[in-house]
Amino acid sequence: MRYSPSHLSIQFKQQLGCSPIEYLIQLRIEKASILLEKTNASLRDIAMGVGYSDVYYFSRLFKKRVGVSPTKFRQKKQGSDLVKDSPSMSERYSIVDWSFQDYIEHGYQYNERKYEPMNKRGLSAIATLFLCLTLLLSACSSGTSSNTGGGEKQASTTQAVSVSQTKMVSTMKGDVEIPVNPERVVVMYYTGDVLAFDVTPVGSSKIQEGAAFEEELKTVESLGEWFEPNVEAVIQLKPDVIIIPSKDELYDQMQKIAPTVMIDFSTSLDERLTKIGEVLGKEKEAKELLANFYTKVEDSQEKLEEAGISDKTVSIMEGGKGKMSVVISYTFGRGSQAFYEYLGMKAPDIIQKKIDDKNNTNEAIDVSLEVLKDYAGDYVFRSSYDGMVDLTDHPVWSNIPAIKEGRLIEIDFGFCYYNDIYSLSKQLDFIVDQLVATTKN
Repeated sequence: MRYSPSHLSIQFKQQLGCSPIEYLIQLRIEKASILLEKTNASLRDIAMGVGYSDVYYFSRLFKKRVGVSPTKFRQKKQGSDLVKDSPSMSERYSIVDWSFQDYIEHGYQYNERKYEPMNKRGLSAIATLFLCLTLLLSACSSGTSSNTGGGEKQASTTQAVSVSQTKMVSTMKGDVEIPVNPERVVVMYYTGDVLAFDVTPVGSSKIQEGAAFEEELKTVESLGEWFEPNVEAVIQLKPDVIIIPSKDELYDQMQKIAPTVMIDFSTSLDERLTKIGEVLGKEKEAKELLANFYTKVEDSQEKLEEAGISDKTVSIMEGGKGKMSVVISYTFGRGSQAFYEYLGMKAPDIIQKKIDDKNNTNEAIDVSLEVLKDYAGDYVFRSSYDGMVDLTDHPVWSNIPAIKEGRLIEIDFGFCYYNDIYSLSKQLDFIVDQLVATTKN
């Protein structure tokens, strides 16, 4: 639709009163309800059919939305509404083999039904209600202790323990009081940095497919896009602390749920990791992680030097339909930070001048295929993803020296999307191994 994800979300919410994620969740639950009531398909098949690969997560989400488990919902509906031998019902599902996958992900079918929000007052009312209930329950549970005669002493002891178990952390939004050693961490975007401390978050923003830490996040609840998470889901996780990138609107939402630490996108790796280490109560580990990382950087540089590659130029490209997007910044992702900042490799002069220009605010530029040769380095790394344009037989692309001579290396979009310390470490390994391998062919 030629929209950025954030602009699409804003326009979508203005038109329909909810975010795309909330719309999709409600649509999935609605379709699942129909399948549970009208078919005998297994719970796993229905979960997969409406877009959830984890049947247990689907069951929890369904119960939270509908009020009963999928199994009880089916028993109730089929027991009261569905006459199993009714010809009018059987003919709807026995004539053709219906496909679950057509309901949500691939068919984009909705039978032109008008979407109506679950709550006409909007999501903010729902989120506020959940937050109030959470706070109320917390207050009730904290006030249930019995008075055994030593009430004053017990209260003062409890207060002292409470004080000793929290600390103040300075952030770009001012001082924030957080637990000394938070156990339930929710993180947006900086997931790899948190994982590097051997801390598995209870919830994380959506992870790009192919990310270096994708496997480690399989059991962690996905909260949607980092800039527009599912607020209700975050509330349900009852986090001790929330770590987010710099976005005021996001901060306003999250800080109402739990102590929130916002870290600027422009913060250096050292500063960011040091701050996250402070938040997690792992200051010593932060120093060790950085020391080990910079040792790896030095080792990687030495390997390139020994292979005679360190002085070669590198270009990072993406796209292919009539033009290519060429990275002109070392902060854009796509491996740019690993190449240009840590490995110290250079781009062709026409690109390097833009990288070195402190006034350059662009991260990539579109270049037509006809002049792409001028932007191609000794090595070309192409950010790859499903559905990208196949340029194998394109005469201009195929005659670029790096492509023609086998120095094109595909690097997965999701793998090189992040610039956290976990991802950067994996990217360094991949890049160095791929570059060195070309010298042995």
